[in-house]
Amino acid sequence: MRRWLPLLVLILAAPAAAQSPAEGEGGAGLAAPGAPESGPGESGPEEAGEAAEGGEAGETAEAPEGGEAPEGAEAAEGAEAAEGAEAPEATEAPEGEGEPAEAVPAPALPPRVIVIDAAPYGVEPVVGQHVTRRMRATAAEMGYEVVEPAETIAAAQRLRMPYPPSPADLWRVTYVAQSRRGAFARVWAHQGRYVVEVSVASLDGTGPFFARGTAGAEDLHEVVGRLTREALPAVETWDAEAYAGVVRGQSATPQAVTQPTGPAPDGAPTESGEAGGVPTNPDPPQITRRRRDNRPTRRFDIALQVEGAIGTTSDNFFNFLAGARLGLRITNTIHLGLNLAYANLRGRDGRASNLLPMLQVENRIRLSSRTDITVPLRFGIGYLPFNGPVVRLAAGLNIPLSGRVELAFDILAPTFWVLPDRTAVSLDLAAEVIFRL
Repeated sequence: MRRWLPLLVLILAAPAAAQSPAEGEGGAGLAAPGAPESGPGESGPEEAGEAAEGGEAGETAEAPEGGEAPEGAEAAEGAEAAEGAEAPEATEAPEGEGEPAEAVPAPALPPRVIVIDAAPYGVEPVVGQHVTRRMRATAAEMGYEVVEPAETIAAAQRLRMPYPPSPADLWRVTYVAQSRRGAFARVWAHQGRYVVEVSVASLDGTGPFFARGTAGAEDLHEVVGRLTREALPAVETWDAEAYAGVVRGQSATPQAVTQPTGPAPDGAPTESGEAGGVPTNPDPPQITRRRRDNRPTRRFDIALQVEGAIGTTSDNFFNFLAGARLGLRITNTIHLGLNLAYANLRGRDGRASNLLPMLQVENRIRLSSRTDITVPLRFGIGYLPFNGPVVRLAAGLNIPLSGRVELAFDILAPTFWVLPDRTAVSLDLAAEVIFRL
């Protein structure tokens, strides 16, 4: 009996080892290490390994039939739940966590152009006005919508644009006016002809464009129109993608305006959120203008003059004068002149001839900024040999015929002839042709 006792113990221990994994509340992976209930003295390491293998086999066999299947189902559900929990993370997180969001496309610009008033240098302001009007008309003929003058002034005041503008200033005022392109011209005189330079800024990143030419007074409009067409791209020549890139580039680097009279930095938004660094209501709204150069381009001129003097005293008389004058232009309005005229005078015994030198000062008053016609106010003093001094006052009209030729009339010219025994007074009428040298 003692011989068989160890064998019976092993036989009874095997079923208990096989049943212990199914009865445990832990999973299969936790139950396997603690399956043998017998102590180390009852079973050796080899027997414990066999018991463990038996436990795993039993677990695998009994899982489809017993209560282990619900645990497996719960595990599967748990796995699905875990996968479901991870799914929102994949949808919420972008593919590249550091990648920027897609930029908002820039708004489309209508085919508009802003034309800044042309800047005249050393020429009459009306010349710049003619150039500006011709540029606006040409842009409209090309199919552009031309910004109205009032809107142009408002955009320049909003930007506090310096005048005349540089190419960068022209680009900025074009951006503020929400136009595709901006145009500006300078005009001056050289060797008897007008020199016109047209510059164009474009918001699509191309340019600036320039065109220069010379013209006389008779073909100024034609030349300005041709230069405008050369410098201003056609309406259909517009790169919308490049414009969007330029606008995004400007918006990516916000800067604030540091100088109240300076231009805004390339359309960048400021801390106040206003595009282009431009205050909506600047205080005070004004344009910084450069002082116009009032120096004449041609300082000297020669005039040929004829004059008739009608006496107003009791002894009616008539004197005729014809001569020339060498003139010096100190400014565009102040002139000096040295006259030398042949005088055919009424003498005591008939007609007498003489020479009348005279020094003259002239100030010209412009009637309107839209016309070149001026009113000359003249004061002259001379000396008539064998007679005495002559004092002359005059007012009339100066009418430019071209850039170098003027026609002048003295309509009201009282003249005082100081004679040895008396002073005679006459009302003179004069006409002259002036040639600028």
